[in-house]
Amino acid sequence: MNRRLIALALAATATFGLTACTGAGPESPEGTESSNPASAPESQTVDEACASVNDTIQSVSDDFEGVTAEQPEDAAAAFQAAADALGDATAEVGNAEVAALLPDIQAVFEAAGEAMTALAEGDATKVAELQNLGTDLQESFTAFQELCLE
Repeated sequence: MNRRLIALALAATATFGLTACTGAGPESPEGTESSNPASAPESQTVDEACASVNDTIQSVSDDFEGVTAEQPEDAAAAFQAAADALGDATAEVGNAEVAALLPDIQAVFEAAGEAMTALAEGDATKVAELQNLGTDLQESFTAFQELCLE
């Protein structure tokens, strides 16, 4: 049961981090088509890039709703979907400062997805890894927020 609580805590941390990013970030500028990689400008301001990433973060945060300790495989799928979306967002961002932060966040989500999958399959050795990933996730979100709130 302890491993399931840690899994749920990590999912809650991710949801909180995702919500905090979108709640505090700048609004999307009018006319910015952040969902189309071809429309990403060669050079975006930090605010424009943060708005684009915040749109992505908001869309993936919905994947964490309803995740429970009884179904760690749902959390694993949500983490992998978030990692995939952040990978796509990285390709769309035209600001080097913001783009440089995204691979770290994406890597944490990928690792969390893999650990959650192993945990769902009964591998209790992943509990400590999940605890560390929670810390890594908070640090990555903090760096993103600090840049985007300058």
